[in-house]
Amino acid sequence: MSNTAQHDVVIVGAGLAGLRCAQVLSHFGLDVAVVEQADHVGGRVHSYDVDGYVVDEGFQLINPAYPELRATGVLPALDLRRFPGLLTFRTPEGQWTLADPRRAPWRAAANVVRRHPGLHDSLALGRLFATARFSSASALARVPDTTTREGFRAAGVSARTINDIITPFLQGTLLDSELETSWRYTRLLLKSFASGRPATPPRGARQLPASLAAAMPTVTIELNNRARSITPTSVTTDRGVREARAVVVATDQDNAAWLTGGGVGGWRATTTWWFATPRVPHGERLRLDLVRRSVSSMLDLASVAPERAPAHRSLIAVAVNGTHDAQRDLEIATDVARFYGLDRASVELVARTTVPHSLPRVTTPLSLTTSPRRGELFVAGDYLQTPSIQGALVSGRRAADAVLTALNVSRDNFWPRVGS
Repeated sequence: MSNTAQHDVVIVGAGLAGLRCAQVLSHFGLDVAVVEQADHVGGRVHSYDVDGYVVDEGFQLINPAYPELRATGVLPALDLRRFPGLLTFRTPEGQWTLADPRRAPWRAAANVVRRHPGLHDSLALGRLFATARFSSASALARVPDTTTREGFRAAGVSARTINDIITPFLQGTLLDSELETSWRYTRLLLKSFASGRPATPPRGARQLPASLAAAMPTVTIELNNRARSITPTSVTTDRGVREARAVVVATDQDNAAWLTGGGVGGWRATTTWWFATPRVPHGERLRLDLVRRSVSSMLDLASVAPERAPAHRSLIAVAVNGTHDAQRDLEIATDVARFYGLDRASVELVARTTVPHSLPRVTTPLSLTTSPRRGELFVAGDYLQTPSIQGALVSGRRAADAVLTALNVSRDNFWPRVGS
């Protein structure tokens, strides 16, 4: 490759935002190059193989109900394996299971009779989910913003249900044990929960960015090539200069601040332990611990995607908010043995993934209308929308739309608009 190359658009970053931006731009006939400093596409959405097990970089599930994910057209390639709407709680008194009333109405009714969460709270939660399900995303984003905890309280949900059901369930998604996250964002999450069931691809979360990259063969993707500096019409990389009519910075918020001079935001961290065990019964249920409460969630990925583990083995992911090291390995393994009724010796550590920069913090008030432009540069990333697959993909599409407008590209001469 020569030291200088010319393209219509150069995108810095091959995460979901950068890939979605490239997909839309290439659909309209533009020559697009993506430069990425890592050795893989997907950024934080990544997986790797360990002794026959497929381990994700953190606890990652994919909700096929995300509108922008559907708009990419890659869902069939993911071969998603869905989990049922069942949550099993471990309490000092034993275990009980909360069922999704849409899929297991009789079990859900039994929960109400046992006062888990009780009739009043069940009705309040039902109203919240129904409102989220049938409201547009733009309408949900316009509600007065507050913290998630305050939002549930204002909706009539009791403190007991918030502490014993809502917080254990959401803390693994928000990476926020105090529910300080924006209520607007949580309402959008409720909409996705009400519309679809989280799932996993048989080869791990990496299948999503890999499928996006494979869906745009005309886009040049350069891995192991770090951007050193940028201007509105060029990117200087380890391999030379990439000149363009427009430059999009689709990195995380810290790297975007370094390249563009913008502000730096906060992060939420997570640590996930991956354990191999004999095949466990009912492994497809998300397990939540109300005894010690430090564990955000436990789930057997191989229960719905047996390709993620050797035959007759389970792959149990245990997520804990924050960064943790090997000092907690024995403690977490003991929790797994107790929760699944296993002998401690049969719980074998496969990997521990610590992600200090897992999700951008979502402060209040949340705005989904942040401009994808910084002067003459364009930006994309989940920190501009919501810290989710949906947010990353939407930010990439919005940046692409802004580039198309700036370059006066006609939407009539090429493919129809991708997404909405």
